[in-house]
Amino acid sequence: MADSSYVALATNIFTAPSEAFAALKERPRVLLPVVVLLIGFSAVSFYFLSHVDMAFFLDNQLRAGGSNLTDAQREQAVAAAAKIPPLVYGAIGALSSCAIFVVYFIVASYYTVVSFVTGDGVRLKQWFALVCWCALPQVFGIVAQLVNMLINDPRFMLQDQLDPLAFGNLLSIDRAGAPIVQRILLGIDIIVIWALVLQVLGYQSFTKSSYAKAAAIVLGPLALIVLVGTLLSLRH
Repeated sequence: MADSSYVALATNIFTAPSEAFAALKERPRVLLPVVVLLIGFSAVSFYFLSHVDMAFFLDNQLRAGGSNLTDAQREQAVAAAAKIPPLVYGAIGALSSCAIFVVYFIVASYYTVVSFVTGDGVRLKQWFALVCWCALPQVFGIVAQLVNMLINDPRFMLQDQLDPLAFGNLLSIDRAGAPIVQRILLGIDIIVIWALVLQVLGYQSFTKSSYAKAAAIVLGPLALIVLVGTLLSLRH
């Protein structure tokens, strides 16, 4: 019987993923990664939004989003936003970070539908546990973002500059004015790649399928999203 204690799972997900996957399939548990990631993501959002110059932040967001507001309307919106205490924005950011677990649940639900079609017998609870544990390496990205904000001045930091491990920042590529798909791709960091590789390995371990099939199931929807987004951006 695989060791399914939280200490063993947390250790093995980094050092021996196959053992962690075997334990998770046998006994799916999610409390530790959910709590750790929730605290981490909330801390990043709270610190950033409570320290950034909100007038600067909102003005850049409106410009980057291609808003149809006039200059006067944009200035009015920025001035109104600047009147709200920074701690309020920090609290809203911390609460909104919970949405990442909705994404994890959607991914787990997708795997569950595939399991139903293929008849491999893996349940939603098992898939959700896998997705949450595969995301645990995000703690390194969270620490990197917090250190980045502590070292640099977050008051006039763009959201694109928050993650020092993002490929766009590692390669010093300016994302201003870039199409949305390109900005998303440049915003991907090496930790996300790590998490996706873990999901591919975990899917293969859970279903005993080939690595090629596991990669197609895990990465297929992401490739489709990028393709559709690229086609839509080309039309504009």
